[in-house]
Amino acid sequence: MTQVMSPPADLILVGHILDAQGIRGLVKIKPYSKDPEALFSAPTVWLVKPPAVADSSRPYLVKTAKEHSGHVLLGLDGLSDRDQALALKGSAVYVSREDFPEDEDDQDSFYWVDLIGLPVLNLQGQALGLVVDLMDNGAQSILCVRADDQKDDRLIPFIQSVIHSVNKNPEDPDRKIVVDWQLDW
Repeated sequence: MTQVMSPPADLILVGHILDAQGIRGLVKIKPYSKDPEALFSAPTVWLVKPPAVADSSRPYLVKTAKEHSGHVLLGLDGLSDRDQALALKGSAVYVSREDFPEDEDDQDSFYWVDLIGLPVLNLQGQALGLVVDLMDNGAQSILCVRADDQKDDRLIPFIQSVIHSVNKNPEDPDRKIVVDWQLDW
């Protein structure tokens, strides 16, 4: 059974429901991350059946979560058979950012969502723009940085030799990413 609650303001899209799995009401989720830890740690997921928007989401308590062939299988409170799970096929899956696991030991780990909107400066202090997106080319993550005066985004590899420092602390007014990159690259 679902709880009646308002959606939190910090919902993050983490995947979508591909299908039902088995006969006991499990849903098969295609995660939007190679490491879908948020789906394994969240006590509640918020589902939105298209074409609705996130503020019309419906919460489901997570009973079970496991990985299966590159997908995540969730058992949700209130779903007990295949037909109920099939009714949710195509739904977008959101998790509160607050429910993402934090790895206090690894200061070099970042959730992409935490980097969006950060200003990017080079070692000389020149502003390159803001992070508008990230992508993965298979070998590494890539920052998509947009400056107001540029038509195209700068694509900057998110690798140790290029990324000098990342300050993503929301309480610090000097949040930024410093990179070894030139304005004309």
